[in-house]
Amino acid sequence: MYLNVQDIAQLSILKPATVKTGRDVLDQRTVEWVSVIEGPVENFVRENEFVLTTGIGCREDPEVLLEFVKDVYKSGASALAIATGRHVFDIPEPILRFAEEKKFIMIDIPWDIRFADIIQEVMVKLNHLKQEELNASKDIHQTLIDMILAGDTLDKLIGYIEAELRQPLLVLNKRGDPVAGSADIGRVFTLSKQLTAYQAEGEPPHPLEGKMRSARLEGEQLFHFPIQTNGMHEGDLFMLTPEDFQCGPLPLTIIEYTIIAIALWFSRNHVLKEAEYNRKNEFLLDLAKGKSLSDGYKSFRADSLHMDIHRPYECIVGYMENEGALMEQGTHAKPVWVEKMMPSIQEELVHLSTGFHRRMLVANDGRMLIIYLEHTERSTSDTANQLIDLVERRFHQLIPGAIFSWGIGKHNDGFMCFSQSFERAKAALDMGRKQRGIGQRFHFEETRMNRLLLNLSLNEEVQDVAISTIAPLLDYDRKREMDLIHTFTIYNKNGGNVSQTARELKLHRQSLLYRLRKIESLTGLTLIDPDALFLLEFSIKIWSTGRIPEEKLERFRNK
Repeated sequence: MYLNVQDIAQLSILKPATVKTGRDVLDQRTVEWVSVIEGPVENFVRENEFVLTTGIGCREDPEVLLEFVKDVYKSGASALAIATGRHVFDIPEPILRFAEEKKFIMIDIPWDIRFADIIQEVMVKLNHLKQEELNASKDIHQTLIDMILAGDTLDKLIGYIEAELRQPLLVLNKRGDPVAGSADIGRVFTLSKQLTAYQAEGEPPHPLEGKMRSARLEGEQLFHFPIQTNGMHEGDLFMLTPEDFQCGPLPLTIIEYTIIAIALWFSRNHVLKEAEYNRKNEFLLDLAKGKSLSDGYKSFRADSLHMDIHRPYECIVGYMENEGALMEQGTHAKPVWVEKMMPSIQEELVHLSTGFHRRMLVANDGRMLIIYLEHTERSTSDTANQLIDLVERRFHQLIPGAIFSWGIGKHNDGFMCFSQSFERAKAALDMGRKQRGIGQRFHFEETRMNRLLLNLSLNEEVQDVAISTIAPLLDYDRKREMDLIHTFTIYNKNGGNVSQTARELKLHRQSLLYRLRKIESLTGLTLIDPDALFLLEFSIKIWSTGRIPEEKLERFRNK
């Protein structure tokens, strides 16, 4: 919706005028303004301006007039109209030859046509077009709002804008994935490597020009616009055009409305996804924690949430260990930041599952992440570890410095065993953290002895025997920091070999013998007696399960 020189040349007031040069480009030269200039051009003429002159400033000197015409041409003016009959009687041939070579439009206007009348006619045309552009942009804005409210897809929304602009677009989400638009992805990505800040003439006439970037290559032009919500990057919008396309006020206004609409669509989609995440999270936690639900209800709820629960799954439980430390370092400000990030983390995991070629169900319970990974005939003991590798790599990008411990478990074939598999994975996580420390991975099948000890540690009499045996050692270690329990563990592991134990603990032989005698005197047990060794080892292992209440330990210390 532009005014060109041909539109002006066809005005009734200019019927007596004669187009002297550039007849074949009349409809290709856009006119955005009209002005009169007589003196030096300098910076007084802007691009796409229809210039009127009487030539009075050239003092009837053809050479000065030629320089004047050259300056107007260099300024990017659409055309130059000279009033002949007073100061210029005929436009000299050298000037016409120059204009013809440059395809610059020059018009001969009779002296009796007043410039004020020409300006008035041109301004009426320009204002009419501006009003049409305003009305069109308002209609487009309202249509976009209606499409958003109607819940139309992003593809439909972008298709509508492409039809209005007659140019292909491409929308990328914040991960850089194409989500809508018909522009050639390969060409967009090729040109995007050469994007630079858009160079606007003078002050940017449109706010978007300060944010947009552009690139040109092989007859094509690419425009880039960032999509933001509350200052956060949400995606990118690209427009691929021919090299001669002019991204004027109307296209920019349409693009501005489009960016707002895309941001609204992303926000609405985020709210819908978060609501769906909450529903899926609640349902999967119900399954994991063994809530009493009928099979019919499970199937109905799973179908409504697009969750395939009728497959064998292995459970993986992850626990973030150092949230408090990250907060103390100032990395994050609120204690609930991990929970708030879980919807986006779940989206990342679902995105990972696509490349992993297995179904995945994900939930979180506070800082605990629960993943059900589909178990197939091709699954091996390393399958879960491969997934955890991918998850940790992504976690470290989202939460630098985060430390996770993992437990892995599967009940029987994993089919409809959500709570049992979760219990096994959780048990592996708990026992592994106590036995080997944090930041490790523990599989339920590797904890058979620990599971036996875990069950035995719940017995009151077993607890009493274990505490009565090792309480003196715990109390001594607490007061003297000598770590007699660790000393015995290494000694027993080495089969009572004093020299080997001393080397492993990096102690002198006499220092080790002193510790061993101290263990015997505190416990009343002889370390050469097999039964005493078994009782001491058994008591330490029962204590290491962490199931003995601290209050009971205190009671024994106070006896």
